[in-house]
Amino acid sequence: MLGYGDFGVPPLSAAEEYSLHSRYLAKANSLNLSEIAEMKIVYRGGVDSEGRPVMVVVGAHFLLRCLDLERFVLYVVKFLTRHYKVWLISVFLICVNRQPDLGWMKRLQQILGRKHQHNLHAIYVLHPTFGLKSAILAMQMFVDNVVWKKVLYVDRLLQLFKYVPREQLTIPDFVFQHDLEVNGGKGLIVDPRTKYVFQRP
Repeated sequence: MLGYGDFGVPPLSAAEEYSLHSRYLAKANSLNLSEIAEMKIVYRGGVDSEGRPVMVVVGAHFLLRCLDLERFVLYVVKFLTRHYKVWLISVFLICVNRQPDLGWMKRLQQILGRKHQHNLHAIYVLHPTFGLKSAILAMQMFVDNVVWKKVLYVDRLLQLFKYVPREQLTIPDFVFQHDLEVNGGKGLIVDPRTKYVFQRP
């Protein structure tokens, strides 16, 4: 079973990563993982400003729910293989002050394999916390400098919309609310009915 393992997980060769990914994909394809999909932790967005497909990850949903980590990883492997065969970007929406264990993140990266890492164009992290920035810095230094250097921090929704148009994203209501709370007068005015976004004067 996949747990919150040791950060000192040894590196794998390309062949070992491929074998590990193949085993997880075969298992994932044999299972019904619909309960993970319904949690809306990971889901498809539209495309970014340059036409690249977008994957959305809602950190608050991952961290605030009871979750079988093994089944979640199986779902992510199946989801990425089915929907993202070319370049993609990831939008990580986080509104909490906790983050996954580094050892678990390293293991997840090994399971996903090098193909998906290569296909990843950028990771936009909205409303990053100090703890999350520290964790990503550790990943850059000790795990994979190439992949984790693709992270771009964005403090405001309007900043994110410069990279991914608003109409290409389905964003939970609490993310809009959190943006208003953390940015105050620099934040957004959101029409609660249409979700149309206005910049504060």
